[in-house]
Amino acid sequence: MDFKRPSKKEIKQMFTLFKPLFWLNDPVFYDEQLIPKEGPVLFVGNHTLLGVWDASIMWFKLYNESNIFTYSLADRAHFHIPVWRELASKFGMREGSRETCSKLMENKQYILVFPGGAREALKNKGEAYKLKWENREGFVKMAIKNQCTIVPFSAVGAEECYELIWDSKEILSSPLGILLKQFGVRKDMVIPLVKGVGLTPLPKPQRFYYKFSKPISMQAYKGLEHDEEVIQKIKAIVKEDIETGIQKLLEIREKDPNKTIFNRILSKMMHK
Repeated sequence: MDFKRPSKKEIKQMFTLFKPLFWLNDPVFYDEQLIPKEGPVLFVGNHTLLGVWDASIMWFKLYNESNIFTYSLADRAHFHIPVWRELASKFGMREGSRETCSKLMENKQYILVFPGGAREALKNKGEAYKLKWENREGFVKMAIKNQCTIVPFSAVGAEECYELIWDSKEILSSPLGILLKQFGVRKDMVIPLVKGVGLTPLPKPQRFYYKFSKPISMQAYKGLEHDEEVIQKIKAIVKEDIETGIQKLLEIREKDPNKTIFNRILSKMMHK
């Protein structure tokens, strides 16, 4: 497996392109001091609507402030998109296979995974901040097998960047959905129709909030990667940590005087 990383210059150039997002979304992070200083570490979190901007901001935050290069485990569909696959792969995106995951963990890397995958990112109306993990438990098995510490994290803000106009469920039940099925399009890969600022695809300038939970060591479960009771126990702990983190972040946002871009600009002007 190729562990080649982009140069510092290339990362700096890419960060320059993302800087406007940091200004627009003004991210706030909580409890990043809980992140272990050494790998392997598996960040497990909630996938927000479309799941692009908030994951990218977190990637740069970890790299710029903690010198942590994160490898993201992604659906194989990403690697069928020209240009995007080359760019994303260069910055750590890898196909989410067991072989890839094991090699990353064996080499003590920092890894990011969203168990909800595309289904959670391309969610339907009324599903904001809801985990859609169903029977996915491979991340737990891999963590136990490779003795990789799990760090649950929660993200809030990106769900409000877009408004769902026509969700995947509605699309699939329409004539267009019938056509998509005939072409063999996966149900969980149907992209919903959304709008951001006005009727444009530009994301609304929502503030992003992140919270890391207490690391979960796999030492006590060594050799138990096939024990279903243990797997479900760890999965439930991780899920609860993420959901609790989401709730806390929603409460923090509710009380945050600078949650809107107008108030943030006004605050910065007053404190110049």
